[in-house]
Amino acid sequence: MRELKLFDRTQPQTLQIGVLLLYLNAALAILAVLFGGGLSIPILLLDILLPLGGAYGVANSRKYGYYAAVVATGIPLLLLIYLVFTAGLSSLFGAQLLNVVLTVVMFALFIHPQSRLYAKTWFH
Repeated sequence: MRELKLFDRTQPQTLQIGVLLLYLNAALAILAVLFGGGLSIPILLLDILLPLGGAYGVANSRKYGYYAAVVATGIPLLLLIYLVFTAGLSSLFGAQLLNVVLTVVMFALFIHPQSRLYAKTWFH
């Protein structure tokens, strides 16, 4: 029987860092929901469940996990791009700068050629 794990040290470094950042992102979203107020279904799905499912799936070498991780990092990136086109580039700077950098880095880690090749070859 296969052992289910939260983190896989045998995967490429790009996937390892991506998984850790997805877990961190979900934990911060949980804290934001707990201390920030209301819980809506889109926030629950996009900020908590999708990153957790993606990170857990990638750690267990599942294709659904890889796709969930790409979607979980791609949707916030698309929202940031939309924000730039509607509100201008100045809307990205200030308190949101760290969020912007982490969003771009997480997406880049999962679409990196090394990550894609590893997922294509070893994930099932």
